[in-house]
Amino acid sequence: MKMSFITLILIIVGSLNLVLGFLSISQDWKSWKNRFFSILCFCATAWTFTNFMTGILPTSFWLKSTYASGAITISAGVMWIFVFINKFFDIKKFIIITTVALFFAVASYWDGFIAKSYSVIYPGGAFVGEPNFGLILYAIFFSISGIIIFYELIFGYRKSKDSEERIQIRYVFYGVISTFSVSSLTSFIFPIFSMYQFSGIDSVGFFIFLLCISYIVIKYRFLNIKVIATELFTFAMCAVLFVKLLLSNGFYDYLINGGMLAVAAVFGLLLVRSVIHEVEQKNKIEAMSVDVKKAYEVEKKAKEELERLDEAKSQFMMATQHHLRTPLTALKGYLSLTLEGDFGPISDVVKEKLGFCFESTNRLIKLVNEFLDISKLQLGRDILDIKETSIVEMLKDIIVEVQPEADKKGIYLTLILPPEPTSLVMADAGKLREALYNLIDNAVKYTEKGGVKVELQFVTKGRNNCAMVIVTDTGIGMTKEEADDVFGRQFERGKEAKKVYALGRGIGLFITASIIRAHKGKIWAESLGAGQGSAFYVELIAKK
Repeated sequence: MKMSFITLILIIVGSLNLVLGFLSISQDWKSWKNRFFSILCFCATAWTFTNFMTGILPTSFWLKSTYASGAITISAGVMWIFVFINKFFDIKKFIIITTVALFFAVASYWDGFIAKSYSVIYPGGAFVGEPNFGLILYAIFFSISGIIIFYELIFGYRKSKDSEERIQIRYVFYGVISTFSVSSLTSFIFPIFSMYQFSGIDSVGFFIFLLCISYIVIKYRFLNIKVIATELFTFAMCAVLFVKLLLSNGFYDYLINGGMLAVAAVFGLLLVRSVIHEVEQKNKIEAMSVDVKKAYEVEKKAKEELERLDEAKSQFMMATQHHLRTPLTALKGYLSLTLEGDFGPISDVVKEKLGFCFESTNRLIKLVNEFLDISKLQLGRDILDIKETSIVEMLKDIIVEVQPEADKKGIYLTLILPPEPTSLVMADAGKLREALYNLIDNAVKYTEKGGVKVELQFVTKGRNNCAMVIVTDTGIGMTKEEADDVFGRQFERGKEAKKVYALGRGIGLFITASIIRAHKGKIWAESLGAGQGSAFYVELIAKK
């Protein structure tokens, strides 16, 4: 009864070793982890077979073979653990481990290395007799290998940040400790106390290890379960047809059953390859999905950081501009008082120079105010005081103010109003005036011949009445690219614009567009090309 139980255990363990070995190498033979796991399974199969044979033929050869195959199996386990934990193949460690394994494998066949003499041999390598120094060396080798394996597993578990990988390592650890515990008890400890009835079942420890691996296979995809299921199905189908072939009666039965086996083998192989290809594609898609998700997260964080930096920049600009405006306002005040004689009489020469300083200070204050408006608009702050505003009166005032500049250049400046215009729009009068003034003043500055026409139209768009201001000039014109980007540039102007008006700051049109858009209006530019003039369009909601 004992013998049949041991035989059953050894057959189950050996078969499971063989199946897992083939499944691992067939799934991904390029993977070092799979290669060494397959080698470990095949070595364990050989070790289980020698244990089995010592029970059937208790001879010196099979006793020596048990220790030789055991040495190779434990070495294969050490190498697999290295690859499993570190995820790469180390050729130096492989050479060292292989050399030690081959030494013990070869030395096990030397007469007298394991035992000087033995009278009885039990399954699994246990014997009654006089052990030799080789058995001590074997025990030391076995112990050192176990320490290395346990160290690598504990180190890998602590190093890993992946929860699924940590679970895999944990179950491998359970399997390894079971293998070493059972093997140590049945092969070394129990024989010391003349307890041989458990010999031959040290493979039970490896059986527990394989159960742990099988659990990982099913639950945590240590090997791909879909591929394994397909391979097992194919193997089972071919095994049934092979048995049927062996039981055939007559030539035609052999022919039919053999043909069915061949067809099943071919189609089974194609099915397995198809499933493997499908799994590989799925894994690639999952990997790409993870990469895309990571890239999206990186992009999102980068965008958030850029927005934070942009807001910080705008806040810094606002603070700086406030500090600039305070001393400039004080300077303007003192210059005004000096020019008015509040600090005593001054000469005409000094008065003229201080007048220049006063105008320059005014321009600086205006520039700082423009910067403040830009910063507030970029931060999304509402800086508008919306009220009913007469756009007709506003345009008339702007024309009167800009007319001297047009007269000085000898160009015309014309305002065209519709008959009986609906003159009211909902706007911040000061900001809208600034925007329209920039637009008209800009057209005059960049027009050397001909002139500028300002036209007001009222149109209906959907449910809204719209006031449209069109500023057309015969100036330097723009390319299509410049027209598309003319309102988006800050502190930058075209080459032709710099030639015509060298003092421009390059922010007037940007501020104009920012103000119009803050009014929920539209602004755009059109030009037929360089030297062919430009047209600027402003569209605002008019009061019904």
